Amino acid sequence: MDEKQTKRIEKIFPDYFDRFEMPAGAREENIKENGFALNPLADPTDPGQYSLSTFEKPTHVKRFAGAISDMKVPYQIAIGMTNPKHGVVQRTRERKKKSGSHVDWWLYENATPYDEFEIIVDFEKHLQNYIRERDEKNAGIC
Repeated sequence: MDEKQTKRIEKIFPDYFDRFEMPAGAREENIKENGFALNPLADPTDPGQYSLSTFEKPTHVKRFAGAISDMKVPYQIAIGMTNPKHGVVQRTRERKKKSGSHVDWWLYENATPYDEFEIIVDFEKHLQNYIRERDEKNAGIC
């Protein structure tokens, strides 16, 4: 085993976590993620402002990327799974009345989740494959 696989992560949140209260539903869980972006600080009491924003569905990544002016094609989007050793997660819809696949991920201090994610070389192709597979799956249900 290499050092990345054996390194134990201390479950300690960064100092700025004392600015807010962790939501009751946040938990350690593996969730497949399709991209990430850091939101600028807004409301200092909103726990979502201190999380790594991720999405379960690539279509929502595309929508998010299109809304952020500094994200231009070709997007640098990563895919992977949340790992409880890096922090706790919560689907935002569990805390707020929002739809979508947005997931907040509160990372422990010194967490390196990016070591376990892979950059998608061609996000547009990845997105089209996702849409095709989703539509084929939905067509089979009818």
